[in-house]
Amino acid sequence: MPFAYTSVLIPTPAKYMARLCNHFAHRVAVHREATSARIEFPGAPCSLHASGNVLEIRIEASESDQLERLQEVVTRHLKQVAAAEQFDVVWSRSL
Repeated sequence: MPFAYTSVLIPTPAKYMARLCNHFAHRVAVHREATSARIEFPGAPCSLHASGNVLEIRIEASESDQLERLQEVVTRHLKQVAAAEQFDVVWSRSL
C-alpha cells in the first residue's frame, strides 16, 4: 500500500495535532491521545505523532491519486489550524 509521510517542524506540535484532529472529527472518526492520533479517512488512515517541536504525519492509501489528494487536504488544513506559525510541509512517498 503506498504511503506518504512528513516531519513538520512546528512549535507545540501536540496543540496543532489536537486542532487538526478536532477539525476532521466533524467528518470522520478520530482517535487521539496526548501525543499521537489516528484520523480514519475512508480507506486511507492517517497517523500523527507529536514530540519536541516535530509533528510526524503518515498517510496510507490504496491508490496513488487518493494519497496525493489527502496530502493536499492535510497540508491545507494544518496550515489553517496553525496559521500563526511559519512552517513547511514536505512530503515523501513510498509506493
